[in-house]
Amino acid sequence: MGAFGERLQREREMRGITLEEMSESTKISSRCLRALETEEFDKLPGGIFNKGFVRAYARHVGIDEDQAVADFIAASGGEKDQPLPDPPVPRAVVLGQRAEEHANWRAFALLILLLGTGVVAAWKLGPSAVHKLAAVVTARVSSGQTSQTSQIEPVATAPQSEPEAAAPPPPPVVESAPRKPPARAKSVTVAERESVPAPASQAAPQPVVAPPAPAPDATFVVQVRATQDSWVQIVADGKLMTEGVLVPPAEKRVRAAKEVVIKTGNAAGVEVSLNGRPLPPLGNVNQTATVTLNAGGVQR
Repeated sequence: MGAFGERLQREREMRGITLEEMSESTKISSRCLRALETEEFDKLPGGIFNKGFVRAYARHVGIDEDQAVADFIAASGGEKDQPLPDPPVPRAVVLGQRAEEHANWRAFALLILLLGTGVVAAWKLGPSAVHKLAAVVTARVSSGQTSQTSQIEPVATAPQSEPEAAAPPPPPVVESAPRKPPARAKSVTVAERESVPAPASQAAPQPVVAPPAPAPDATFVVQVRATQDSWVQIVADGKLMTEGVLVPPAEKRVRAAKEVVIKTGNAAGVEVSLNGRPLPPLGNVNQTATVTLNAGGVQR
């Protein structure tokens, strides 16, 4: 061990610092720190890294950094700073160039493959098939251009402000001649007949018999309206019209010619009217009642 390494080790041990603690603090491996103390400089990475290790070591133990570096240079035989090697070419540039070269090679190979395929297809089809294919492509292109021209021309030549065609005038309304009322025509006919002398042998006209007047409507209308929940049965002229529970304000209307029979389980829960005329109450609450009506009123 030389004077340089012995001094470093003595300063470190005087302060009670181990190589492991110094390595953890300076982020320098224990192998490199031990190489400085034993002056095995060939185990160091070299260049400015060695001086950096010496400065970190001196700073950690609290001695002069410049003096420690000068002692290291003297102990290592006048080692001078070694320039760092040139930085390598960025991988991105190299990869880009290689990718471009691969792309050019692939494009060239694809072009050769397409040309070969085209030559083989032309040789198999023969010149007549090639001419036919070219004619079909030319015809399709020309037809597409013609259709586009035909679609554009009407729009270009159409007048911009052409007035709309006037609608034809509506046909004149011909008013029909007013018809004579039939009564007047009848009277004229009768007068003409009276002016003409009837022959002696013609029989006297029969008297006109007026048609009989229609008989008045003999039917009547019965209306049943619920004021409470009530079971109701209505029979009109012997025919069952309705049967069930009426819930207010439900109502039933029936028309009959002879009679209407009403049965209820809640006499006070229904109101009955005949031809729009209300009738007296049928009974009390929850009382069963039966009433028979005709055009004249309640049958007793």
